[in-house]
Amino acid sequence: MDIQNHGFINKGTSQLDDLRNNLDHIDRQLIELLGKRFEITETIGQYKACNDLPPQDKKREYEQFEKISQTAETCGLNSSTALTIYRCIMDIVICRHEEIKRLHLKTRQL
Repeated sequence: MDIQNHGFINKGTSQLDDLRNNLDHIDRQLIELLGKRFEITETIGQYKACNDLPPQDKKREYEQFEKISQTAETCGLNSSTALTIYRCIMDIVICRHEEIKRLHLKTRQL
């Protein structure tokens, strides 16, 4: 990338600070949304455990990844990048659902 053609030379740190502040704001929004997402997946994990459903649903994952890929492309984000991020999120959720199921089974045995 030729930074001279993007107006970034000799602009001082105020422009950089503004850009970083924008990123900080977006990061906060992302974290808030992830928090809400994990609250919902926690409830889903409880539901699955109580109803003897498996922690992982491959069909649902496939459908989600298709939607995520399409949404990413529509929004101008590289679909591979979006899928990598969501794979990490899904893996965390699956691990948590497995833990919830183990705890649920343990409590039922008592």
